[in-house]
Amino acid sequence: MNGVSGLEEGAKTILKDVAVQWCIVLLIRNSIKYISLKRLQNVYDSAAVRIWAANLKAADAEFERFKQTKSYYPGTVDICIRNWAHVEHLFNYGSAVRKVMYTTNAIKSLNSSSRKVTKKKEHFQTKTPP
Repeated sequence: MNGVSGLEEGAKTILKDVAVQWCIVLLIRNSIKYISLKRLQNVYDSAAVRIWAANLKAADAEFERFKQTKSYYPGTVDICIRNWAHVEHLFNYGSAVRKVMYTTNAIKSLNSSSRKVTKKKEHFQTKTPP
């Protein structure tokens, strides 16, 4: 999910034990919008290290280091702190599964493709062929 208001609560109402995964790419994009372009790569690299850590303990250690070293970007650090819970449960899965789950790009691509197909009128003909 992308943090759409009410969507997570709705999913948890219907499916009690569902694990909701937010798009990590969008979380990173939201957190780096407070950073100058000059320093962007450095901060982005350190955020990527947290996501690809070997396990949750290593990711937590990297996250603590990130909070200390990037404290001069309070907006970025605050967004990361607020959304860390949405990242933590990603480490319940192996690295191969994490590669698939960390972004919603595959879902967005599928939705985009289906929208293109359904926009074409020839796919939904109301007249019967002669």
